[in-house]
Amino acid sequence: MAFWIAIVLGLVQGFTEFLPVSSSGHLVLLEKFFDVTLDYTFLNVVLHFATLLAVCWFYRKRLWNLVKHPLSKQMQYLVIATIPAVIFVLLCNNFVESNLSSLTFVGIGFLLTAVLLIVAEIVSKKTLNHTNINYLNSAVIGVAQALAIFPGLSRSGTTLAFGLMSGVNKEEALDFSFLMSIPIILGSLVYEIISKNAFATSLTSADVLPIILGFAIAFFTALLSIKLMQNVMKKSKLFWFVPYLVVLGVLTLIYA
Repeated sequence: MAFWIAIVLGLVQGFTEFLPVSSSGHLVLLEKFFDVTLDYTFLNVVLHFATLLAVCWFYRKRLWNLVKHPLSKQMQYLVIATIPAVIFVLLCNNFVESNLSSLTFVGIGFLLTAVLLIVAEIVSKKTLNHTNINYLNSAVIGVAQALAIFPGLSRSGTTLAFGLMSGVNKEEALDFSFLMSIPIILGSLVYEIISKNAFATSLTSADVLPIILGFAIAFFTALLSIKLMQNVMKKSKLFWFVPYLVVLGVLTLIYA
């Protein structure tokens, strides 16, 4: 395995998993534009595990509190928000992977994410009385997470946008978006392992160091991206990601 593949995939997985720019869309672009065949199943599992550990480490205190209080309202909200995504993945995942993974749909997904971020910022600034997470808006955010199965439509961007449009204050919307990513990332890990038999991959000594390097890069860049998003939300600067998404979306559609 080439070191550059582990480095590139580690950077892409780590940064884009939690920034509102769509990790799945970027992986499709890597495959199409740079002829990177993403059949490194075991590496993909390792990188997903790295981002899972990163978000768990970042929110370790809140997660420990949830473990100690499994029937708390916060846990109930997370369960409610996870259910739509689970149902949608079980019903539509094969269809989406088979029919909607073209560059055209990825480009449209980037542009839709940009529109959602713009609308969310405008609505949030006009909302006078922000609310906390409750049963209703956790369900709305859960539906948003389910829609983000489409390539190019950012999971973090979509859930964050719907949270803000539901009137949730920015810090809580961001924390909730990241916390609800944990069961989704874990589910994608299990899917990779079971459906693609990841542990059946034959690894050589030449593969071990690139995988370790990719893991480290994905872990630390994921921590960095989570911290970056916290700073972005404090400054109300979701607009920062819009030009990038628009340019990337337009170029993707042109190339398609």
